[in-house]
Amino acid sequence: MNELTARCSSARSRAVEELAEATAKWGCAVPDDPGITELADQLAYVAGHLPEDLVNRTEAATDLEAAVEHLRAAARLGGLLPLVTLHHLHLARQREHSARHDQALSATADRIPGGPGSSTPPPERAEADAASGDARTPEPQGAASPAANLSE
Repeated sequence: MNELTARCSSARSRAVEELAEATAKWGCAVPDDPGITELADQLAYVAGHLPEDLVNRTEAATDLEAAVEHLRAAARLGGLLPLVTLHHLHLARQREHSARHDQALSATADRIPGGPGSSTPPPERAEADAASGDARTPEPQGAASPAANLSE
């Protein structure tokens, strides 16, 4: 039993270190030796303050909130059930990673037509706006509007 406890303790330490590094990547000032509850509080703050213009904001926030819940569960367990605590830490790492992946995907949205920061609306939006007379982007001189193409 002592060997299992020792292995779980080192795995728990590694998991907390990885979560601290991940939390720092979200822009949080992580203390040198953070507790699980501190990490949960910081990620909860991040989940509630994601920029509004992120394409995958909802998904990232949901993943971060799930990570927070797993961290809080691990904190409540403390050292009582080391394997269950490790399981919660592992799930928290997975969900944080998924949230970071969602955020990274949204960072490329400005290259996708209609993404945040893009000056080009998505094709279906441009056609709908042109048909309704509510064009948001100026058309180049001499260019036929999508609505004109539909009437031909």
